[in-house]
Amino acid sequence: MIATVASAGLCTVQDGGRPGYEMVGVPTAGAWHRDRYACLAMLLGGSVEPAFPALELVAGDLVLDMHEPAAVAVVGPAEVTVNGHSAAAGVVLSLGSGQQFAIRHVGRGPVYVGIIGWRPHRVLGSCSVDTFSRLGGQPVARGDDLRGERASSDRVGWFLRPEEPRGGPLRLVGLPGGLFDETCASSWRVVSSARSGTRLRSPSRVPSTGSIESFPVLPGTVQVTPDGEAIVLGPDGALTGGYPVVGVVATSDLDRMSCLSPGDEMRFAITDPTSAARAFAGIEAARIRRLVDPSRLS
Repeated sequence: MIATVASAGLCTVQDGGRPGYEMVGVPTAGAWHRDRYACLAMLLGGSVEPAFPALELVAGDLVLDMHEPAAVAVVGPAEVTVNGHSAAAGVVLSLGSGQQFAIRHVGRGPVYVGIIGWRPHRVLGSCSVDTFSRLGGQPVARGDDLRGERASSDRVGWFLRPEEPRGGPLRLVGLPGGLFDETCASSWRVVSSARSGTRLRSPSRVPSTGSIESFPVLPGTVQVTPDGEAIVLGPDGALTGGYPVVGVVATSDLDRMSCLSPGDEMRFAITDPTSAARAFAGIEAARIRRLVDPSRLS
């Protein structure tokens, strides 16, 4: 046993998800903020390995009692302590047996915690917990044991350079005209946010044609309800939808959906598939440049 959960806020186990099972009704699930998750996997494993397990903390504190020495890392807006002493996020740390590792969520969007050697239970090849269907298990709770094997790491000290978050509207890919144009022309306020989806409301109440025959949808799909609200599907969202679809949020901006909170104001901006793909490629390339081996700084 590597560690035991002493206390946990709103926390689940996640990895890269379980794509490929949509045809049999299984959502992809997986990390809500993909870039932070990928950075954690790179820090501890040296590559973006989709099966790399992580603890996704959305709110509150996560406290782990360590039973074995381990290399760990935290990526995201968090205050980190080891036995009550401050430690850094975005850095590979070495913990000893008997130490207490505490993470406090202090900002926007999920925080990711990784431990080398941890081997959580997997369902259909993934350890991700789908908060909507409960596929993969329950949220992390006090008393849970994190089991695995004691493993050393030669990456202690590696760190991530800070990155300024991109602001501005979220890019939306869709067909010009009708609801798409009205959605991009309107301002929106976040009503609620969860892994299953983010609900938005506009003062202009964008009208829709009501319910339609259900058809396949995917994370990032923007639907407009009969009362004029919009729903942006998250990683645990349904696989079929019965509301009109106005477009899909560009993959490069999906992480920003996880950082929205009730009351936030936001807008959409028109983009095209080619521009969206270029933006995503830019994020992937920039992630590699952020990873730093301290031995090469001299």
